[in-house]
Amino acid sequence: MNIVKKIISFVYPIKIKKVPSERSGALEITLVNGKLVIDSENANYSYGSLQKVLKKGLLHIGADKLKKLENILVLGVAGGSVIQTLRNDFKVNTQITGVEIDPEIIYLANEYFKLSNTIDLELITADAFEYIKKPHAKYDLIIIDIFNDTKMPDELFESSFWINIRNNLTNNGLCLFNSIYISKKEAKRNQQLANDLTPFYSSINRIKTHQINELFVLER
Repeated sequence: MNIVKKIISFVYPIKIKKVPSERSGALEITLVNGKLVIDSENANYSYGSLQKVLKKGLLHIGADKLKKLENILVLGVAGGSVIQTLRNDFKVNTQITGVEIDPEIIYLANEYFKLSNTIDLELITADAFEYIKKPHAKYDLIIIDIFNDTKMPDELFESSFWINIRNNLTNNGLCLFNSIYISKKEAKRNQQLANDLTPFYSSINRIKTHQINELFVLER
């Protein structure tokens, strides 16, 4: 990477590449504070503030517990920053399956972040909501990070989706769900989700982080 650009990026962001996406609108690779990030028009998709948000959820689960997991599913891979966090920060070397609907994001993840070089990682280009309907090997941890720019699909708050999530978890399996709320309506929506999930999980922890993000940490 050009050292001059890297230094300048500490003063203001430098756009490296812009890619049109039918699913996500315009996607940009930007150099910020010496590091590459993936952004949509209004949100960070990978390797920026989002990575810090999801790391906070993983810290809540705990490094010791994470290292004991045998099978992890990531719904909404984007650039794969949470996968790199698991590998590099928590030294989790277990099998990871990543599902991402947008092939353009996968292209950027592989081209600029070498995600495809990650050992024991299976990347699947598919609709996460369809994928989770089908029977798979049970997962010890399911990470849900599905957005369309700053919008959250309505399916994320439907009971059928959460039944499928629970059915794909091992006994005592964990789920880390990243949501956002800006308005009172969205705050009420998140509270209703917590109420709906309470009968089906032994524990539900909600972590407010990064102003608009709220993480749900669920244990079956």
